[in-house]
Amino acid sequence: MPGRQDISAVHPLFTNEYLIPLLELLANRGISPAQLVANTRLSPRALGQPGTHISAREYDQIVRNAYRLSNDPLLGLEHGRRMSIASHGFLGFAVMASETLGEGLSLAVRYAGTRTGLARIRFRQGQDECALEIIRAAALPDSYPFIAHNILSTLVTIARFLTRNSDILAPIIRLVESAQRPVAFYEQLLGCDVEFNCDQYELVLPKAALSLEVSTANSVARHSAEQECERLLAEAPGEHIDLASRVRTLLISYGSGLSLEDVAERLRISARSLNRQLAQLNTSFRKMVEEVRREQATRLLGNSSMKVSEIAEQLGYTDTSNFVRAFRKWMGITPLNYRKLTKHVS
Repeated sequence: MPGRQDISAVHPLFTNEYLIPLLELLANRGISPAQLVANTRLSPRALGQPGTHISAREYDQIVRNAYRLSNDPLLGLEHGRRMSIASHGFLGFAVMASETLGEGLSLAVRYAGTRTGLARIRFRQGQDECALEIIRAAALPDSYPFIAHNILSTLVTIARFLTRNSDILAPIIRLVESAQRPVAFYEQLLGCDVEFNCDQYELVLPKAALSLEVSTANSVARHSAEQECERLLAEAPGEHIDLASRVRTLLISYGSGLSLEDVAERLRISARSLNRQLAQLNTSFRKMVEEVRREQATRLLGNSSMKVSEIAEQLGYTDTSNFVRAFRKWMGITPLNYRKLTKHVS
């Protein structure tokens, strides 16, 4: 596939938080860490220690060992189902603090690169449904089904948690391969319909599900976690800085007054292509402008003595009341109350 990378065998990928639940799952089947690290440079002890860095090829070998030892082609689905939202670090916290399921899934799409370099997630929206497509990002074909299964199962688990298993959710998982077990086994394992022999690995949801409210929403916590995700994305190995982050950098550098056409010109793409690619991340140029304004507003309120009217003007608002309304929508409180809150915390 064009653009796919083969990640170096010695380049650290990410820490092994995602493999620890796999160890527990396989231990119940009599498979030891020593068996899993066969043909890798890792020690069995290091595999189970949080913070151990693992290369892409070491991960690939561990997955191949797990498949061989367990003789279970659905291991990735089971693994993803067992993972809690907290296991996804700052990305999990940001998603958990989102106001709606759609907002949470947008963060998952955008910041997936902070958790793995082996796959990307692309958002596609139709008239009545939307889909999260899993795209292979590394030349590791043997472990890719495990990775895709894991992400799909994880996304379904997270979506159920965020929406308290709403009846509107009605997820469908689409798999590339044919069924390896009776279809009823898949549906019992995942708690949703499963389709086979599809063109892409993807999770399909009704479009209406994107508007479902998240019970754990917290605007302040989400903003803080998003900032950490941006930092981690910039530090991630490989070319994981997505288009949204490049747009964000331009808006910060040149001001949120930049037009869509201005940004597209600086990125050397057409405005139409920019809009289409941002849509694949389940965002838009308008949303990106709002994100940058929100970040700059919270920074100025917390770290400067500027008046609210002065901040509004700097961010491009001709009417302070419009800024106040926008800020209340972003953070759930007024600018003055946010300033008092941050001063109290500090």
